Parts: sequence; structure tokens; C-alpha cells
Amino acid sequence: MRRAYITLALLSAAALGFALRIGAAPRPVTAPKPAWVLDLKEIARLVRLPDKRLAGIFFRSTAGGGPELCARYSTDNGKTWGPTEGLYQLPTDGGGGSPEPLVDSKGELHVFYLKARKKMPSGLDIDIWYTKSSEGRTKWRPIARIWEGYTGSLNSVIQMRNGRIILPFSYMTKRNWAERGEGFDKYTYMGSFNCTALYSSDFGDTWHVSPTQLKVTAPDLGTYGAIEPVVVERKDGKVWMLLRTQHGRFFESLSEDGISWSTPQPTRILSSDSPAGLTRLDDGRIVMFWNNCLRFPYAYGGRHVMHGAISSDDGKSWRGFREVAKNPRRDEPPPPRGDHGATYPIPTTVNDGKVITTTGLPSPHFNLAVDPSWLYETSQRDDFANGIEDWTSFGVRGVDVVSHPRKPGAKALAVRKTDPEWPSGAVWNFPSGLRGRLRMRLMLNPGFGGGRIGITDHYSVPFDNLDEYQNLHNLMIEPDGEIAPGKKLNLGRWYDVEFEWDAGKRQCRVLLDGKQATTLPQYRETLGANYLRIRSTAESTDNAGLLIESVETNVSSEP
Repeated sequence: MRRAYITLALLSAAALGFALRIGAAPRPVTAPKPAWVLDLKEIARLVRLPDKRLAGIFFRSTAGGGPELCARYSTDNGKTWGPTEGLYQLPTDGGGGSPEPLVDSKGELHVFYLKARKKMPSGLDIDIWYTKSSEGRTKWRPIARIWEGYTGSLNSVIQMRNGRIILPFSYMTKRNWAERGEGFDKYTYMGSFNCTALYSSDFGDTWHVSPTQLKVTAPDLGTYGAIEPVVVERKDGKVWMLLRTQHGRFFESLSEDGISWSTPQPTRILSSDSPAGLTRLDDGRIVMFWNNCLRFPYAYGGRHVMHGAISSDDGKSWRGFREVAKNPRRDEPPPPRGDHGATYPIPTTVNDGKVITTTGLPSPHFNLAVDPSWLYETSQRDDFANGIEDWTSFGVRGVDVVSHPRKPGAKALAVRKTDPEWPSGAVWNFPSGLRGRLRMRLMLNPGFGGGRIGITDHYSVPFDNLDEYQNLHNLMIEPDGEIAPGKKLNLGRWYDVEFEWDAGKRQCRVLLDGKQATTLPQYRETLGANYLRIRSTAESTDNAGLLIESVETNVSSEP
């Protein structure tokens, strides 16, 4: 878990037309891929002002005094940013980090931040402090502590349509395995943290803590339970909260008023032990960023990639599930300590229907501009002309882009197990679909030692040796090329291998050169397939392996 009082600085391919059509024709693609906000080098959190300017809010150190709350402004939707302007000078002992800003319905700026405080006789707490502007953001209220204890990162704050301001947060309790609590809590373990919310019904003049203590079971005795919640107001006026957990998925809670909350329940949204980011667009759609990652030791699934999705029905269904950012150091072994990865998204709706989100990556690549239209793409293709950048292949050996053996100037992806001590595999993300078709041009080289092609709905590292049991569909390829009784890929020959999946029917048809070869079962429920996984299953070495000339997908969000 990140201690947010210390500021962290962790770190188009236009969709091509695809002749295959599933359901309605794909909508035209004009949106660019996500791009870094390069001119804003500070680790800032963004707000949109009533005059449509964007403000990046951050703290900077000053000589002989406390930190200064500052802003840089953009008049072109984040492309360029003006000079740093001081907003409010904190007292010498008033320093903190990670300001969380909100512009209210009157145009005033509210800023929440965390400040560490030593406890007696040892240890520390992390309190929540607050200030707000008045008279058109020209004057500031003295800072005040509005909550005392030990909290995690502040990742979200909203003002409801009725004017109430909601600041969700998590806090450390005295709970442990020996003292689990009363009632039902004695029979399980709820971790060391709870979630709740601070709220103000008078534009920040007074603050109150929700009486609801939100708890989620922990998967082992050393984890937190529910932490770092985020919220968004739905169209029906209810506030939807997503809670970070260690169960491989988010939990959710609902509130009619932002004060009392429902008991957290698991959602179908898969996630590592990492927070979500939610923002509502001006037209009412919700955009979500998160780490749709599972089965890695760090953060119960890892943070190698950050994903984005969009919903037009208040989170009942989602489109996208696309990789918006990758950890630039993913090819290196993980650091021995400290947080890392593409994570901690804090998105802001800006102008023209766009979104800018933090990513947890190193400055200046801390903020990322995303066009939500990009999340609606339904087609994707790769022929490896630009290498393997769109794939992940770290922690493995024998995965390379090589010259095509029969097409001068063309490339192909080679997957071979060249070292018996190392796995061999590669992973490719594509737009999510409940139904879809993926076609690859593939050849098994003579001497092939066996492989597996998986279709699934989440990211896991290329060397994940449990993917077979977690994929939606698995095509096992024996060393002789057999994929089903009486059906095989002859070694040394190119094939068009097609996968047609249908989550409603819970199956995936496999075709070889247009003719059905087998039908694969779907092993579990899903919000839609969005990943291709290719692995060598050779027992020792396989210097022959397989080649992929190209891969292309076309998907539909309709069940």
C-alpha cells in the first residue's frame, strides 16, 4: 500500500478494417492512442475551472517556510501549460503531499492533503488536512485538520448534485487476527483497514465522518482488507464506491446520500490489489482506469499495465479493457522495495469529452491524455512491422521478432523455448468483446515441442504458469500439431487459425483455413475477452517453436 503523504514518482495504431463482421459493423475509428501530457512535468492533480481552463495542482518547497500550494494552467486542454503560480503558503509545520483538489459548483477550489504526525511513544499517523478558496479563488481559509488517524492515499473526491461533498478514504484500525472483532467478524478476518467517507453539506465549512464502517474479508493474515476507495455519482443520484481489495476484484458499496453506505459486495471487475480511478464525462458516461492484472506476487496481481474502460449504463456493462499505459521498466526485474508500476489512476474529465489521468509513472510521464472514443474501437491488427512493442514478453526467453522465412522484408513473431530454465510466452491485448473473432497466420516449425494458445479477459505476466486454469479458452497444440482428435496442424505449413468466441454460448469455435476443427469450452463467466496468450509447453528445449505472421481481431460488445 502506498503511503501517499510521500509524493511518489514511480515511474496511432489506427484500428485496421477487418473483413469479418460480428453483429453490427464496427464504428469508424478516428481517436488517437493515449498520449503523455509532456509539458506538465510536476506530479500534479488536475481540475477543470469554470472558464474551461485546466489547473494542475501541486506543492512545491520554499526556502525557510512550509510548502506552497501551486498551480499551472492550460488554455488548450492540456497541450501546453503556463508558469507556476503560487496559491497558498502553508505554515512551516503545515507541510504535506499529494493534494486532492475539487472545484465546487460555485467555482471555488477545495484541497485535501495528507500530513504525517509522530505518535507517542513510537510510530506515526497520517491525518487529513484541508483548505478552500473564496472570492473567486483569490483568498484561502487557514489549513485545518478534518480527520485524525492513519489513512491511505486519497484518490477521489466529488460534489453530489445536491451540493454535498464526499471524500472517501480508508483508515487503519486496531484489528488483528488475535482481536478480530465481535459477532460475525470472529469467524473470519477483515484485515487491518476499513473504508468510510468524510462529507460536508455546507461547502466545506464543517466536516463529518460517515457512521458506516466498510469492511471486506482479507485473503490472508498479513493484508489490509478494504482500502483506498473511489466514488462517482450515478445518474439515479446514488453514489457508487469501488473498494480496493486483495481478492482479485473490486468490491462495491452504494449510498443514497453519501452518508450511509451498503455492505460491500464483490463486483465482476477483476483487479490486482490496486485502486481504481473513476470520472464521469459531461454526457454522463463513466470512464474507469485500473490494473486488470492477476497472479503476480507484488500487489496480488501486479501493476505492469494500466487498463481503461467506458460505461454508458452506470457500470452495468463496459467497453474497452484496453492497455492505456505500461510500466516502462517492465523488462527489468522488479525493484526490491517500494511501489512501482503503472498504477494509481486519478482521472479528470477535461474539455471536448477527453480525460487526463495520473498513471504512477515517472515524471514527466505522470499524466496521460485519453480520448474515450479510443475505448470503443472494435478491431485491431499486428503484423510485427514495428516490432513487439504492443506485446509483453519480459521474464521469458526465445520470444523475438524475426525475418519472415518466405516474405522478404516482412516480419514474424517467433515463440521458442530456447532455455530449459526459462519459460517462453507472449501476451497481446485487444478491445474487449463478449463475442469476437481472432485470426492469426501461424506455422509450426519442424521440431516444434508443443504449445498453448489462450483467450482470456485479464492480464497476467507472460510466464504465468497458472494461465491454463484461468483462461477463458485454451487450445492445446501437441508436438505433432494435433489440436483435437483427427485434427492437426502439419509442421512446416502456414495456416489461418481462427477463434470465434461467444460468451453467451460459453464456447469458442476454432477454424483451420476456414473449416471448423474443434470447439473449446468457456471455463467461467466474463465481461468479455481481451487478451491473447501464446506459450511454449515444451518440456525441455524447443529451438524450433512456432511463427506468427499476423494477428487480427474484430469484437462485439453485444451478448
